[in-house]
Amino acid sequence: MNFFNNKNAALAIIILLAISTATSVIMIPTASAHTPPLDITTNAYIAGLPNPIGVGQSTLIYMWLNRVFGQWPTGEPSGVHYAAVNNNYRFHNYKLTITDPDGQTTTQTFETIQDTTSSQSYSFTPEKVGTYILTFNFPGQKVNDYPHSPTTTLINDTYLPSEASVELIVQEDPIPTYPDTYPLPSEYWTRPIYGENPGWFTIASNWLGTGQPGYGGYSSSFNLGGNGAIFYPGDAVGPMTSHVMWTKSLQTGGIVGGNNFAIQGNQYFEGSAYNQRYQNPIVINGKIYFNEPIAFTGSNSGPLDCVDLRTGELIWSRSDLPSMSFALIWDHEDPNQHGVFPAILATSNFGRLFDADTGASLFNVTGVPSASQWSSAIGPNGEQLRIVFQNIGTTANPNWVLAQWNSTKLWNFGTNPFTGGSLLSPSIINASNNVLTSVPLSPSSPTYATSTYIVNGSVNDPTSPQNRFDWSVPITWRNTMTSAPTVVGIIEDDVMIVENGSLPSQGATFMGSYGFNPYTYMAISLKPESRGQILWTKTLDPPANNVTVLLAGIDPVNRVFVENLRETQNFVGYSMHDGSKMWTTEPQADFDYYGSQASGSLASTFAYGKLYSSAYAGILYCYDTATGERLFTYGNGGVPGNDTNSGFQVPGNYPMFVNAIGNDVVYLVTSEHTVETPVFKGSMTRAVNATTGEELWTLSSYVTEFFTQSFAVADGYATWFNSYDNAIYSVGRGPSQLTVSAPQAGIALGGSLVITGSLTDLSAGSNQPEQAARFPNGLPLAADESMTEWMGYVYQQKPLPTNFVGVEVTIDVVDANGNYRNIGTAMTDATGMYNLHWTPDIEGKYTVIATFHGTNGYWPSYSETAFAVDAAHATAAPTEPPAQSAADLYFVPAVVGLLVAIIVVGLLTILLILKKRP
Repeated sequence: MNFFNNKNAALAIIILLAISTATSVIMIPTASAHTPPLDITTNAYIAGLPNPIGVGQSTLIYMWLNRVFGQWPTGEPSGVHYAAVNNNYRFHNYKLTITDPDGQTTTQTFETIQDTTSSQSYSFTPEKVGTYILTFNFPGQKVNDYPHSPTTTLINDTYLPSEASVELIVQEDPIPTYPDTYPLPSEYWTRPIYGENPGWFTIASNWLGTGQPGYGGYSSSFNLGGNGAIFYPGDAVGPMTSHVMWTKSLQTGGIVGGNNFAIQGNQYFEGSAYNQRYQNPIVINGKIYFNEPIAFTGSNSGPLDCVDLRTGELIWSRSDLPSMSFALIWDHEDPNQHGVFPAILATSNFGRLFDADTGASLFNVTGVPSASQWSSAIGPNGEQLRIVFQNIGTTANPNWVLAQWNSTKLWNFGTNPFTGGSLLSPSIINASNNVLTSVPLSPSSPTYATSTYIVNGSVNDPTSPQNRFDWSVPITWRNTMTSAPTVVGIIEDDVMIVENGSLPSQGATFMGSYGFNPYTYMAISLKPESRGQILWTKTLDPPANNVTVLLAGIDPVNRVFVENLRETQNFVGYSMHDGSKMWTTEPQADFDYYGSQASGSLASTFAYGKLYSSAYAGILYCYDTATGERLFTYGNGGVPGNDTNSGFQVPGNYPMFVNAIGNDVVYLVTSEHTVETPVFKGSMTRAVNATTGEELWTLSSYVTEFFTQSFAVADGYATWFNSYDNAIYSVGRGPSQLTVSAPQAGIALGGSLVITGSLTDLSAGSNQPEQAARFPNGLPLAADESMTEWMGYVYQQKPLPTNFVGVEVTIDVVDANGNYRNIGTAMTDATGMYNLHWTPDIEGKYTVIATFHGTNGYWPSYSETAFAVDAAHATAAPTEPPAQSAADLYFVPAVVGLLVAIIVVGLLTILLILKKRP
């Protein structure tokens, strides 16, 4: 017999909270007491669910009263529940007694009841077959003996004892349960994901945009990677194929044509460094959000489009919306509501918020504290957290605090639903009277989307309704510092690494002023019990030979923070535990001195306990952050599948940068600060195994980006901007269509037949005007090893591959005897056709099943047909002559010959006689 608090018990508590009748005080009456004090009758209830249950399975035991602590229907305002989530007004000392089938008892007392409605849950796993007795005893409680609302009218009153029992039947066989989830999809799927498939979260993801921690672009002094994987792999899920789902021309692109330009064969403007065409695509719920560009400007101030990630279909477009910075997908759990809120789009620093489903304006925000990518984090429920330093004193008399701002506190919660109030609304400070009000989330409201603002308020007043901070703690050590420390990185609710003083620098471009003084690292605790305390301090001398030191981020997996030594092209790792130096990597190729497109530092991204770096030298380096060991390189192998050499195109290697990491894949693009036109040939978007460095796929494209990215991955797809044709690409696994045909007339047993069919691509791109015209019978499928060349032929006007490889189709039959058997496989060709020659072996009807089992590029498909085999045509059976003797061989022929001669002579004689008659 086991009593324990487990995940199920926690879930039960949440369920109980969800049925709470209210959680906040709407009215506060004048306190009074009854004279004489009242004895309040209680009714106890208990249930064990499920019931019956199998031995070894867990049941949840619920105990509750018909009273809510502090409330009495007579003399109290209707609906007042003094017991609330944010106080400890509760019933106490519930006693649970479990008597097993052998009469043995176990008791458990609950000192304080968790739920505001008086409910208490417990998880119990029986170990014997038979009938258990569950008994709940409430011993009674005087209101004054425990914390209570000072304004309740029940002061001095007493809740009387009560008791209840129930039988729990335990059987030998377990009761059936629903599976945790259904299997992952084996065929093409789209959103929404049905609610009974929670396990599908492993193949679905969102791309929240550069305004969210972990998705930053290239404008910082070191490359944040923009991949949802700065500090951890995150939930990014990208494609395992270069199969194109669709392309969408974003602006006139490609070669201009004509000869009236000094540069022959020049192409249309692709955006270069400062005027990107496809800025910061955000992907949520299978939809891409981006602002269209206008002419050659780089502000992307055109309409905000919402496009289907899988099909390219335009869902909506609005010209009245600004550029978006990020998406907020946030799980709010409270006693009245559970589940993730509808996604919200936000401009930079939460300035304006919009509904992602429609683009409708929600409200505006001001006063949000600024914080760098390194001092921000996405919380466990999708909220954005920002660690900030704030001086709540004066310059002369500083009083610094460390605080955590929480985006969820832009809303108020807990309004009583029974009084008609909204459960959720943004808080508004009225500028005229400074009164806290709410903005109805309805376009019909006169205050909807007006110039009202959420005010941040002061961090030193936690009781203020304007306060948006989870916590703030004094940091007296900051009061004596002359300049603000630079945050290197944080692990939420754990530790923050900061750097104080100017990092050593030669004053090169992007690097700041010249200086080589000692500099200091500090670790600041973010743990609840010691927040703000300095854990350790480490002062370092500048490296020899005037080497520039740059920050390169942190890895929470191995708890390492990292420097980049610019001139020597290597990384140095330090322990987050005590600041001690752990390792120095081997130097990278010299051309990496130029760093990323927007900074002169080595581009660095952390995932899976590894550091990945790829820059202008065009080589991907992977290091173990525990040891600094170089695990692999990609791009410098000089062989197909590990070669980024461009020859005379760049010249040298193609510059290559990490844009995303997810599902154990590193996604890289070819890009640079400012590319000349026409863009050099041969650049690629690439996917590389994050563990081994094996090349998984490539696709021709040059990706223009600089201060923000033109690349996103989600739901197993990737989308980016291809500067070769100024088009948006969506790449991933597409649907397929298989047909099969067999002779419609029956064939005779012993004859053969040919089974034929076609296999075509059903992706939206196959129906684009050019592709539909070129492939009127459908777009054929290519094997993974032929995908790069095939997609180049289909979408990029490249030659038809001479080494095209199709895909395999399996042919099975169910014969007239009901036997299911395989009769062979066939390969599709460059027209999408396949065929199989086969000779049936029995009579009757055959069902043919053709199956394409899928590849990385295409989901499976199948088709059926049928044919008949008739009995063989009837033919005369041959007869065998009797055996011949010697007489038969010699005498009989001689006699026959003599008789023939006699007959002939006789006939001649008769003819002569007849002739002589008169």
